[in-house]
Amino acid sequence: MPASFAFSIRQILHDLRTGMLFRPGLITAAYGALGFAAVTLERRFPPSPGGLRHAWMAGADPAATQVVLGTIAGSMMTIISIVYSLLVMALSLASMQFSPRILSSFISDRVSQTTLGVFVGTFTYALVVLRAVTPGPDIFVPAVAVSGGIALALFALAWLLYFIHHIARGIHVNRIADRIAKETLELLDHEVPEPLPPNETPHGKPAPPPAGAAVVPAPGSGYIQLVDIDYLSQIALSNKITIYMRRAVGEFAVEGNALLYAAPADRVSEAVRAACADAFDIGDVRTMQQDAEFGVRQIVDMALKAISPAVNDPSTAATCIDHLGSILCRLARRRCPDSEVRDPATGNLLLVRRVISFQRILDLAFNQIRQYGRSDMAVTLRVARALGEVAEATHQRPHLARVLHHADLLEAGLSRDFAAADRVELAARLSALREKCRRGPEADEPVVASN
Repeated sequence: MPASFAFSIRQILHDLRTGMLFRPGLITAAYGALGFAAVTLERRFPPSPGGLRHAWMAGADPAATQVVLGTIAGSMMTIISIVYSLLVMALSLASMQFSPRILSSFISDRVSQTTLGVFVGTFTYALVVLRAVTPGPDIFVPAVAVSGGIALALFALAWLLYFIHHIARGIHVNRIADRIAKETLELLDHEVPEPLPPNETPHGKPAPPPAGAAVVPAPGSGYIQLVDIDYLSQIALSNKITIYMRRAVGEFAVEGNALLYAAPADRVSEAVRAACADAFDIGDVRTMQQDAEFGVRQIVDMALKAISPAVNDPSTAATCIDHLGSILCRLARRRCPDSEVRDPATGNLLLVRRVISFQRILDLAFNQIRQYGRSDMAVTLRVARALGEVAEATHQRPHLARVLHHADLLEAGLSRDFAAADRVELAARLSALREKCRRGPEADEPVVASN
């Protein structure tokens, strides 16, 4: 029983979008086809005597045309090496300065992919037209196609200037953090679109599998990039079983170890095990297809790198903390999916899945930053401010309790080297935060702060 068609298409499209082959290949093929079509049309429809195109071609010299096209082709290959040098430089700088996990966003950048396609495509166009130039008695110079090559070369040079501008802006830390945060927010809007009603309590932890449940092993080792929940529900419904996911999207699965459980065990055949494994897309890296935590992880890594002794850049860490607070505020206002999927007709439990939760994202966002930034008051103050923003965005008691828990940890873990005067502002912020968490949604006055 194959995985759903939509699931397979989603996997393929993501792989094509995030590589440096598909888009440049399409552009190159389009340029080559354009050159072939231009030459073919000029051969099939020769210029009429006395016409504008005839006068245009009358002075065309095959040797000079070949030199022009050869120069265009050679210059394109030179510029391609420059483009790759700029791209590799940007990737190396981003990897060393911020985090190696943000490289995927540079590789999947459409401008970088289009740039490669424009120059390789112009090179291909020039070669196709160059081959058609015929000296001698049967002289043929496709003047329109040659003019098109010159126009494409000028466009490529203009695009190079834009690419340099784009790369220079793209490696700015604020824009990197902003881009990752926007991708994470877009994913949250897709995965958790419904607002959380005021009187609704967030879902609890998923139920564990019963004793004796059948084990479905992971077909390979790697990170879970995508899970087809609808397909797993169909398997459970058609085989009258209940499936319990052990690994969530973004977690590492080990080949041969349990990927999920299914009960009752006597209804779980090898075919069912294989079908369940087909619902998981496992790869060597984490992706942002369904994994919102990966976006948070990247921003946290940038903050940790910034506050490390080797970099010592608390301003960058503060920028990352601001974006983490924005993501948490969005999530705090949303209803996280129920971990249980039931048959709408009978109410029977079909699937117990691992879903995104506010508590887990909050812990991921601030645990390490709080621990590594305990000796930096600027970082500690910015974490306190972000926690205050999150408390202002939610009215759920469990959410507020978790925010209060982090406020207590922030104060308890602060370095003892700070003087009492240095702790005044932090104490004021934490006091206002605790009051807001205790009073709940009634405490809607913002905490005025400069940092």
